[in-house]
Amino acid sequence: MKKRICIFVLAVAMMLLAVLGMAEGTAASETTAITAVPETTAITAVPETTAITAVPEMTEITATPETTATAAATAPAATTADTQMLDTTYTLALNAINQEDYATARKYLNIAFAYCDKESNPIMYADLLLKQACIDVIEGDNRIALLALDAALTIDPELADAYLVATQIYVDESDYMNAAACLEKYIELSKDTSMYETLAQLYEATGDLDAAQEAYDKYVAAGGATSQEAGFQSGLYRMESGKYAEAIEAFTPYADDETYGAGAMYNIGVCQLNLNDFEAAVEAFSSCEEKGGTFNGLYYNRGICYMMMEDWADGSSDFARSIETETFVDDAKYNMGICDMQQEKYEAAVATFTELIGDGDASTSKAMISISTDAQNTDEDKPADSQEEKVVNDAVYYFRGVCNAALGNLEAALRDYTTCIERGYELSQSYYQRAQVYAAMGDTEKQTSDLENSLSAGK
Repeated sequence: MKKRICIFVLAVAMMLLAVLGMAEGTAASETTAITAVPETTAITAVPETTAITAVPEMTEITATPETTATAAATAPAATTADTQMLDTTYTLALNAINQEDYATARKYLNIAFAYCDKESNPIMYADLLLKQACIDVIEGDNRIALLALDAALTIDPELADAYLVATQIYVDESDYMNAAACLEKYIELSKDTSMYETLAQLYEATGDLDAAQEAYDKYVAAGGATSQEAGFQSGLYRMESGKYAEAIEAFTPYADDETYGAGAMYNIGVCQLNLNDFEAAVEAFSSCEEKGGTFNGLYYNRGICYMMMEDWADGSSDFARSIETETFVDDAKYNMGICDMQQEKYEAAVATFTELIGDGDASTSKAMISISTDAQNTDEDKPADSQEEKVVNDAVYYFRGVCNAALGNLEAALRDYTTCIERGYELSQSYYQRAQVYAAMGDTEKQTSDLENSLSAGK
């Protein structure tokens, strides 16, 4: 089952502008806060990390106010004039931010730093650092932004928004473990339980599905999802964790749901397939089809079930439909050829295998007559010389040899078995089959040689 991992990433510009504190009434264009993260073929363990990556302490900001402001800024204690200058430059910085004029905003922030004493007004000083970090992120300088955020949190450890901005930075860098750690801290400080859903998806991206489930349960408990959404998502997490029986239990209540019914039955079928209950899987996939489900893999997966049940005719039919409507074309052709061969439809099988071998791209086929965790979706691209690719490609030659031999096409069968031997595919069996071809051709010397080679290879 291909892992359905996608992250609801915070939309960079709009999230940062919210932290920057855009003035009320300022129009902000609506944004969709969904960014897709490439899918993965498997859940992989991520090494444990500390909660938040340590960042060197930021060097003192040395912005110099313009003209005569310098003298006032060096006064040992804030004066009324200093406070007014701070308020004025802070407001001008916010106005510039509202206009997305970040160069001007940065200029006024630098002036504000000079009029804000870190010791006597730490909260304001930390807020200035936060806004500076937001602008750094918007302008693509995440390293400098992290320095500013670290300095802000050193001054004000309770500055929740600093953790939110850090979350965005780590997401941008695909560091989902640290992103999750920062978002955990943000939720703790801000009590913003709506972010538990994003936290769940961050953990999902790291492969820690137990943590993802826990975070999602907190999101549900806080009223962040309908009971239908919650139950269905819970089933997905369990399915992705390989807890197929629990996933089936979670999906079953949705079998007749108008919105979730088809998807629930498809997922139940995938779970049953992985549990090797092929009859139940066929029943679930057929129910999905009846409900109008058009999931990529529906026919392919059901075809696999029929193959495992040795129902070759129905398997061939489903693989033919998969070839027409789904993305597993080479895999489906391979398996359809196997089904036809098992029905002694040798000419059809040879034609299918020849199409795979002769299309100039046989190396892309990944078909295997086996149950795999990729049952729901296609495999990720793999190197052309990987072991799985090699076995699959050579198997096409082998089974075409079987069919050619059955049809009496002995020269063609001989070529196919010889190709298998040259490629090292199932040597004991390939030598044995070629020996049978030599026997049929009356060449007992070569038959004997191949039988001896078959014995040697089988040791």
